[in-house]
Amino acid sequence: MKPDLKQLQALVAIAQHGTLARAADALRVSPTALSMQLAGLQQRLGRVLLRRTGRGLLLSADGERLLPAARDAVAALARLLDEAATPAGHSAVAALLAQPVTLGTILDPDAIRLGELLRAARSRLPAVHPELRHGVSGWVTAALQAGQLDLGFGLGAPPAGLRALRLAKVRYVVVAPRGWAARLHGASWATLATLPWITTPSDSVHHRLLAPLWAKLGQAPTTVAQVDQEASMLDLVRAGFGLSLAREAVALRAADESGLALWRSQPLDTALWLLASAQPEPARAAVVEQLFDAAASIWSTGG
Repeated sequence: MKPDLKQLQALVAIAQHGTLARAADALRVSPTALSMQLAGLQQRLGRVLLRRTGRGLLLSADGERLLPAARDAVAALARLLDEAATPAGHSAVAALLAQPVTLGTILDPDAIRLGELLRAARSRLPAVHPELRHGVSGWVTAALQAGQLDLGFGLGAPPAGLRALRLAKVRYVVVAPRGWAARLHGASWATLATLPWITTPSDSVHHRLLAPLWAKLGQAPTTVAQVDQEASMLDLVRAGFGLSLAREAVALRAADESGLALWRSQPLDTALWLLASAQPEPARAAVVEQLFDAAASIWSTGG
């Protein structure tokens, strides 16, 4: 038996959203119904298309191989329905732009000027329907490479194969618990490595900034906790667990509000980027182009 369109839509949605709940919400079906469609597709094709991870569902090698054809089939039907539904004299592009556009976000909304970008997007493309997915920088780039996002923000050098627009320099400094100023005074990175640290996952920018330093020193700092959100990290610093990296603007605010100690002798600089696939799907290309233009305008003029 051949797979039906709903089963192919289910596969594409899982590839894009990563979890049953999000994919089901996007397709407006229950997670149970979506799970049955995926099971039916795997049975009909005789292939294992998905594997479970701690973060949700990922495509297997067979799933990745078959995904482009599934996307083509779903997009072809969407184009057919758009053409049939578009009155004479109206562009079918407007209907395509009403499709959800997924954007991977990092940090906090103010830091990436998210509201400004979405307002500009709505102004340029009134029918655009943004769907936001939040995570650490490495997760966003991996999701872009896997075709699960249309655009996303990233920190650090962008991977090859992605379209990248540099938005701003971002400076990181060391933040420490209240009362630790004396321990930081005159310290070097080698000294800091002997103190307890709150670390972050390997796909975070904090890890990617610090790992080369520790490797060069031949030291591995003692990890007392690991977090994947900046707010949680600052709470642990306030609680006295240990040191961590923080964006300079955030660290200065925390020092002012909570009396946290800062070490700014050797800051670590990186860059904030807007990223997208170098070859987006035709239905998304116009939206991606407009959002890149809007971001360039926002960041070059200061809003």
